Amino acid sequence: MTGKGYVITASIRHANQIKCDEIWQITRSDKTLSGVIWVPELAPSWSLFNEYNNNWKNKPPEEWWPDYMKRFNEEIQSQVKLQALRRLWTHVQQGKVIALVCFCTDRAYCHRRLIAEFLENQGIRTEEFTAPSSDPKDSVNQPALFN
Repeated sequence: MTGKGYVITASIRHANQIKCDEIWQITRSDKTLSGVIWVPELAPSWSLFNEYNNNWKNKPPEEWWPDYMKRFNEEIQSQVKLQALRRLWTHVQQGKVIALVCFCTDRAYCHRRLIAEFLENQGIRTEEFTAPSSDPKDSVNQPALFN
């Protein structure tokens, strides 16, 4: 495959539904799915992760998200994260589709969104994976053999 690839972001619960070349798990936890590459360099620092777990986890996002976003965006500028982002950029430039997955269910309050925004500012196309709907009204009506 040649040409520009792109990045898909998603909750890890959808990892088996994503069509891509590689799945990178960007979490503090090293409990990974089979075939998934663990990339903790793109996870929040232990300090930020612990701040979330100890002080913000059960509070409304409006109270903590601005601080979280500011701190994570500062962390993105660290050499460790930039090195991982350069590796990701190289894969994308080689035409690969890379999925970044984490445990967060709401992209609006998740570091994967912040990484996607950073990548978009670098000219890399990103998209959030949307699982196929399981709502019966969205499914196709199968014609019955006998009416």
